[in-house]
Amino acid sequence: MTVVGFDFGTTNSLVSVVHNDRVHDLLDDDDMPTPSVVRYQGNRTIVGREAREALDALGLGIHGDFVRSPKNYLGLESITVGGVDLSPIDVAHHVIDHVKHRALEDNPAHARFLGGITEAVATIPVNMDGHGRRALRDAYTKAGIRVVQFVHEPFAALYGHARPLHGTDFIQRYNRKNVLVVDWGGGTLDLTLCLVQDGRVLQRQSSGTHELGGDVFDETFRNHILLEEGVQAGDLDPERRRQLRNRCELQKIKLSTANTATVYIPNFHGPGQPLSYQMTREVFESITKPLIDQAIRDIGNLLIAAGLNESQIALCLVTGGMSRMPAIAARLREYLSAHRVQVSNNSATLIAQGAAWIAHDRKQLQLAKDIEVQLARGRYHRVVKAGTEIPFEGQELPGQPQEFFCADPRDGVAKFELCATARPGGRPQLSDQRYPLGNLNLDVDSKARPFIERLTLTAALDCDGILHLKASSDHFHRHEFESIHNLEFAISLGPAEQTGDAEGDNGPPANSVEETAIGQVVVRSNIAAPDEKYRRLDYSLIPGDLLYATNRMYFTRGVADRATELQEEERLYYQHCAVCGRVSNHPDCHCGSGPNSREVS
Repeated sequence: MTVVGFDFGTTNSLVSVVHNDRVHDLLDDDDMPTPSVVRYQGNRTIVGREAREALDALGLGIHGDFVRSPKNYLGLESITVGGVDLSPIDVAHHVIDHVKHRALEDNPAHARFLGGITEAVATIPVNMDGHGRRALRDAYTKAGIRVVQFVHEPFAALYGHARPLHGTDFIQRYNRKNVLVVDWGGGTLDLTLCLVQDGRVLQRQSSGTHELGGDVFDETFRNHILLEEGVQAGDLDPERRRQLRNRCELQKIKLSTANTATVYIPNFHGPGQPLSYQMTREVFESITKPLIDQAIRDIGNLLIAAGLNESQIALCLVTGGMSRMPAIAARLREYLSAHRVQVSNNSATLIAQGAAWIAHDRKQLQLAKDIEVQLARGRYHRVVKAGTEIPFEGQELPGQPQEFFCADPRDGVAKFELCATARPGGRPQLSDQRYPLGNLNLDVDSKARPFIERLTLTAALDCDGILHLKASSDHFHRHEFESIHNLEFAISLGPAEQTGDAEGDNGPPANSVEETAIGQVVVRSNIAAPDEKYRRLDYSLIPGDLLYATNRMYFTRGVADRATELQEEERLYYQHCAVCGRVSNHPDCHCGSGPNSREVS
């Protein structure tokens, strides 16, 4: 059975498939993707174009008996539609099932070699969390489709762009260079920064937002007209608001190729009083400029998080419905320079095509970066290595428990700080910039000596691309759990003969360790891992005052494993005054050992 690429989009949905080494889009009779809209009318469930034409929608959301963009509600327990509580999984299932059947019915030639649509590589926004992914998988299952694996939408777009170019100089031209994918659709703006390396694509950073999608531009268009017409939005009945918003969307699309567009609605102001408003491209670009400026700031923040600047982007691939807006392409070319920005010619279908190529090539996603836990004294220990494959549905990759000890149990909490490097690839340097992924706080015995209580941390990846962590304490037999979904992935580009090894590439080291801002409060990790070779524990990880209290031998002159200079400093800093009993440097200590004492000559 052929595995298809399925793009269940915020605005439209589409199935693509690769046959005879060519990608085919299974469009409807009008050669268009299917609108992601559902209408519940009595006992009828109307989906797709018929529902979209009836909706004449306000925008994203639930309107009466309509649901537009049901993907946005996945992860919620229920939504109310027409006074009835419905499961978002059921609503999403109706769209997926409709797209599946229309793809086969409207494309009989492809249906013959497909035989049916039962397996798919499914695309997801970069900011869809674990609850949303599990709910989406359930919706596909109800439609009779097994999700082989999920892939981020911008990642699929880049694969769909690069895969047909296999055999050209694309891989060589961008080898070891950075590619930015801007997926600007009707519902979301998704950004993914990737590194092309020896026939592989590795994600560096990703971000996504619903606040800059195409629907927000439509709302801005509508609000401008209401302001110009002197009409308060609250004074309009739902029908007129729907009509106006829909006309704005249509004319927004027209302004991508025309200099003017007219929004006309008969009887809008009353019988015989139509609304007729001419919008110029110049005015439209002016009122939406703050949205585009915010998107450019989001790109800048993404680059800063990755430790890069705009001059280090070799290619910016722009896709999604909003990519057709001239002002967006112009602003990106101004920011990144014109020769680096490429607007996709098939932006409406590129994501589904990329998923179809991934399915055809049987590519399995891998982790792009080491997942580490921060140890005491700013050291790091790898929990999951870069290059670990994300399991397909049905595969099991059980996590292996790893042993840790608490170097400073005095506050009764062992702190597991999970992080990843900004640079993809394995074997990161200590100086590499890192960013936090999550944390686990595990209760431990506060009266135990350092390195006495054994801790275990188990990390396992599931088929949804989510990392599940379980920390356990040996003494209290307590457990803490955490799930991390904002991971970056890697994939090889097509049937390339040479593929890089993420584990073997050290890449360029970072210039410096990221510094803590003045006044910033940080959590000091207090766990330690035994030496991998000799299974010994490093006593230099214990705070000096605690080590002195538990074993003064380390502060004796001449011993082999003498306390470090930092531990000596910590011991002296926290040592109590022999006269008043206050800690060193206490402002109320006026004794001979205190900071406010006078020197005696």
